[in-house]
Amino acid sequence: MNKYNDYMANQQISVDENAYVTPEPEVPEPTVGTVVDCPRLNVRVKPRANADVVCIIERDSKVMIDEENSTENFYKICTEVGIEGYCMKQFIDISV
Repeated sequence: MNKYNDYMANQQISVDENAYVTPEPEVPEPTVGTVVDCPRLNVRVKPRANADVVCIIERDSKVMIDEENSTENFYKICTEVGIEGYCMKQFIDISV
């Protein structure tokens, strides 16, 4: 053995068990919206008024909003039953 190995073998090294723990990234709460001002709202395949309709949701339905993939006029949403699509922003209230 060399001097370094001899030295290291005789050292008492204390390690803080929490020193190397990577913190969990904070996951933001999802934005939830409610259908308002419209008795039945079209959920569309794309964020365009003439895009195909995936389904229709009723007034007061809750939707989860994906703000990152929303556009100026449309929210990217997911319905309570898991259907994804786009709805016009003017009919979704996200006030808390």
